[in-house]
Amino acid sequence: MSRVYKQVLIAALLVTLVAAAGCDWFGGGSGLQDEAFDTPAQVLANEAETLYREGSYEESAELFQALKDRFPYSRYALLADLRVGDAYFKAQRYEEAILAYEDFIRLHPKNDAVPYAIYQTGMVYFEQMLTPDRDPSNARKAMETFQRLMKQYPSSEWAVKAQPRMQEATRRVASHDMVVGQYYYNTKKYRAAMSRFKRVLTQYPDVGLYDEAMNYLRLAQDQWSKLPKREREGEAIDRRDLTTPLPGVEAPDVLLGDDSPL
Repeated sequence: MSRVYKQVLIAALLVTLVAAAGCDWFGGGSGLQDEAFDTPAQVLANEAETLYREGSYEESAELFQALKDRFPYSRYALLADLRVGDAYFKAQRYEEAILAYEDFIRLHPKNDAVPYAIYQTGMVYFEQMLTPDRDPSNARKAMETFQRLMKQYPSSEWAVKAQPRMQEATRRVASHDMVVGQYYYNTKKYRAAMSRFKRVLTQYPDVGLYDEAMNYLRLAQDQWSKLPKREREGEAIDRRDLTTPLPGVEAPDVLLGDDSPL
């Protein structure tokens, strides 16, 4: 975590609320955003952090955003740039959280907190991952974001924390291929099934699905070899099957790589 971030956070938490004594910031009036314009930056930062720690994430995000807008050159702006993403994340406003983290990385590319922002971006996608029979987009984005973090900042503590989550996201992506491959196998589209099982073997060999994928691949090869030559030669992969929802399988992704049998 950035030394500057730590210092700002500590300062914000220690700031007195004397200036706010007797004032009800959250009752009536024209709302948090309007009243924030009359609030000193340090008190606003403290109140936003207090709300965050109390679990009032929506209100906290609103105040951190107000802090950014009203005091963009304050020493507390750095805190707000990062913390607004955390607040949106906790409030499950995932799109806003991703935008906030991306803004932080763009505005402060050399800051020590960038690995944290990348990690949190990955966690936003991670928290939205679905079961293997459903759309794997968030799992893939989580995997790619954690891989980016581990590549760019391999010695960061956040890269270490990302490792098991990256593995889980990768397994979720591979499991989707297994589900789709099994569907094709069960519907006797053996060539399409083999392509999915091959991808698990070649792209995701270390997620615990290797033996299962190899077994299914051998079964699919065996069944494919038993088809009459005319059927084998005529068994082209209908790519529409790979881009439209299958029965019981949500939004399989487009096939990548070689689609011929081993």
